[in-house]
Amino acid sequence: MVAARRILALPLAFALAALPAAPGADGPARGATPAPPAAEAEPRAAGPELVRLRWAWPAPLEAQVTCRRTRVRTGAPPSVFTARYRQRAALAGAGEPGLAISTRGTTWEGDLPWAPPVARQALHASEQLVQRIGPDGAFAALEGAEALRPALRSLVDGAGVQGAQAERAVARAEAAARGEAEELWNLSVGFWIDADLVLGQEYVMPSETELPLLPGVRGPASVEFAVRRRVPCAAAERAARCVEIVLHATPEPAALARHAAALRARLAEGAEGPVAVPAAHGRDGGELEAEGTLVLVTDPATLVPRRVAWTRAVRLATGDDGAPALEHVDRVEYDYRYPGKAPAAPPAHRRRRVPGTPLEPAPVPAPVPVQLPAA
Repeated sequence: MVAARRILALPLAFALAALPAAPGADGPARGATPAPPAAEAEPRAAGPELVRLRWAWPAPLEAQVTCRRTRVRTGAPPSVFTARYRQRAALAGAGEPGLAISTRGTTWEGDLPWAPPVARQALHASEQLVQRIGPDGAFAALEGAEALRPALRSLVDGAGVQGAQAERAVARAEAAARGEAEELWNLSVGFWIDADLVLGQEYVMPSETELPLLPGVRGPASVEFAVRRRVPCAAAERAARCVEIVLHATPEPAALARHAAALRARLAEGAEGPVAVPAAHGRDGGELEAEGTLVLVTDPATLVPRRVAWTRAVRLATGDDGAPALEHVDRVEYDYRYPGKAPAAPPAHRRRRVPGTPLEPAPVPAPVPVQLPAA
């Protein structure tokens, strides 16, 4: 499980500049001067294909979005929550460069992370959220998060949390909503801006992540990514205008081992029945594994996303077969449908950068489960 807002905060183009050149990618990636037309006995083989990822959202840009969140954990039945909404990205306005992304027409169904009365409050509050994207495509802010406070306060009061502890719980939940919006933007757009990647080439870079199930606890990680293949942007299209990008992030084993006891305890939380936590083997009590996997389908010419699937998992594997004794998997999928003609980059002479990605009424991208302090 990886906190993408931490790992992917730095645009990929800058991160790659600090890495050694990928084998076989020096020519296209660095714009090497082509060889002069000397006499050759045989034609030269075509070089690797370079995919240039550029941010050029047209504005306004409207999408019908379906967000589905699935959670699977040991000792509890699977949980599935679905949100549908209309998303609109528009120029921020006079004197405010960049984009403003808002949502309308939101509906929620399935296993809501809120009680019904609170869910209604949260849904309406979500449509007051506005994502602000800077002129360079960087996530700038999530405005309107204070609209969530009445719903969050109801949730905290229902849990019996009082006083300063309640205020801290509400503040953390607001921060989580902002963090999730930034995470989604970086995963689907921000991290990839101005990157030139060789099709099929795998890249690796060191990073730092928030550890799974332990908000605020950070550790080193490895991030691997690649533009895997070209694909149609939509099911009805034949031309492969879009690309499929895959990213895999893994916290270092030593970082997991340092917090093994807390992770094992969190893995066992929330089960509806008793969960057998394996006896500790040495310091770890079993082998802890964690990972985050992104699959992104996007238009490289504009970075307008078509599909985002982000899966975070943490497992405690024990026994000779390595089967997980405890497991927690969160998967969130966003599907974007653009009405009418497929979005295209604006003409170069008037191109203005614009980005975004929230949830239907008031952006609480698929209602963020509120982490309450222990009573």
